[in-house]
Amino acid sequence: MNDDTKKLLKECDSGTKMAAETISRLLPSIRNREFKESLEKYRNAHISFGNRIHSLLNKGNEPAGDLTPVEKLSARLMIGLRLILDDSDKKIASMVADGCSTGIKSLRSYLNQYTSADKASRDIAENIIRLEESLWEDLKPYL
Repeated sequence: MNDDTKKLLKECDSGTKMAAETISRLLPSIRNREFKESLEKYRNAHISFGNRIHSLLNKGNEPAGDLTPVEKLSARLMIGLRLILDDSDKKIASMVADGCSTGIKSLRSYLNQYTSADKASRDIAENIIRLEESLWEDLKPYL
């Protein structure tokens, strides 16, 4: 496994963990049942991608990373502060949409940066981008 592949997979791993963690923290605040079910589906899809990424990293004898305590605390504080001000489904949808946009931009940047990454890792990154784009589209009725 070359260095670009390792780096791209680790960035994908970090992103899927952050997305799943964030969605899990937001779910209890969601009032609309369909919106909640939709986000649960996307959280599970992020977890599934994470499992595939871990498998690829393990095959390359690379450990899967974890969110750092600072990343976890930052996400927790960001969510908590925003929900104190407004915990409506509209605000939650907006927060998730912002996360999707950030994820898409970051992954596109990593694909451009890690040009020697293997096809499997590049395909995973592209599929995660498509997942984020789909989630963004599904958020539109709640914005």
